[in-house]
Amino acid sequence: MNDDLLSRLRRLGVVKGTRHLRPAESPRFWTPFDLDSKQDSQPPLPLEVLLPGSSVSETELGGCFVLDHIYPVHHRHGADFLNNLLQHQPATAARYTRDGRLEGLSFRDFLFLDTETTGLAGAGTLAFMVGVAFFEHYPPTPLSENSPEDVLVVRQYFLRDPGDEPAMLLMLSELVANKRGLITFNGRTFDLPLLDNRYLLNRLPNELPRLPHIDLLLASRRIWRARLGSCALSALEENLLGLRRTQDDVPGWLIPALYANYLRTGDARELMWVFYHNQMDVLSMVTLAGRVIRQLSYPEEGEGLDLLSLGRWQADLGFHAEAEQTLRRALDRDLPLEAYHQALYRLSNLYKQAGRRAEAVLVWQQIAFTSTDDIVAYIELAKHFEWQEADPAIALAWTQQALDLVERWLPSVQKQYAQGELHHRRERLLKKLT
Repeated sequence: MNDDLLSRLRRLGVVKGTRHLRPAESPRFWTPFDLDSKQDSQPPLPLEVLLPGSSVSETELGGCFVLDHIYPVHHRHGADFLNNLLQHQPATAARYTRDGRLEGLSFRDFLFLDTETTGLAGAGTLAFMVGVAFFEHYPPTPLSENSPEDVLVVRQYFLRDPGDEPAMLLMLSELVANKRGLITFNGRTFDLPLLDNRYLLNRLPNELPRLPHIDLLLASRRIWRARLGSCALSALEENLLGLRRTQDDVPGWLIPALYANYLRTGDARELMWVFYHNQMDVLSMVTLAGRVIRQLSYPEEGEGLDLLSLGRWQADLGFHAEAEQTLRRALDRDLPLEAYHQALYRLSNLYKQAGRRAEAVLVWQQIAFTSTDDIVAYIELAKHFEWQEADPAIALAWTQQALDLVERWLPSVQKQYAQGELHHRRERLLKKLT
């Protein structure tokens, strides 16, 4: 490059090499060490300044930081409204949870609960934040003539210091004492055992086990896993509830480190992401509960794979009449061929258990006519005509068709086993015919 062109480029601000380039900004979330470097450059800010409207509630065991958010029940969260759940009754879930205590209750008396912890498991794991939500009547102001209206209260208990834990647990128990049911997301496996351990270590009575409990993760997996795959709450928000969280959210794996930084520095700025994360989790449980109960109440509104999953669940619980109806609805929807056969097999099992073999035969024939490598339906038909109809000729025909299919399989142990079984069946049927 000649000197004249080089000088002109320099006047325009063009330089050679990378040493003059401005360093790129790092992503917001990397490691706790990255967060430390940001916090050390500014004076710490306390929670009370960052969260106006919060308070420290005093109990006989000390104080606990509390923050309330009040939402009107017509508030929209994602694609749903908070009061969608109030249109249904917990009794719908009673049969699926095998808990008769849900009969006669109202979701207005339920408590939604979610925790943020210092780790995933272990005796030393601490729930430093407990987020709850509950419906209640919001009283009008003295200057207002309006009648009380339903609202959803999202309350977050936070430990400014681990020493606040007894006060938080006591306040939670006082709230639970006035509730008649509990809803969590994976609470049966994680949140409730963790809190039970903390109550035990603090020698305080735990009121949570007395409540009938609906765990939304179990129901979500039963209904939507076949269609959606992941049933993590974040995946359900994106693929089912129509919710997109803002940039104020934080990944769950980083939350324990953020709390540890807060305890070390006293700076609460990074905790704003944790408060938002917990608040969104609790709100999503409310709308997800509405989706679950509605799917159980009105199965005809579900998609094909969801109906197939629900029909399986109903069959497993022994609700044979409902399972049959749900599976028939699933077959009326657009289903992948594999799922279509799964629904037919489930339906044929119901018919077989009920002694309705003629209907089961029709279903097995439907599977056989639409299958290219599955021999189960052929074998069922062969068994039926051999033992139920005493017609070895038709049984032999179905056996031979199954053998023809197996011949096209790739060499494998399964192929050898199937051939052996089918040849044995064919020889027996030939003897019967002669």
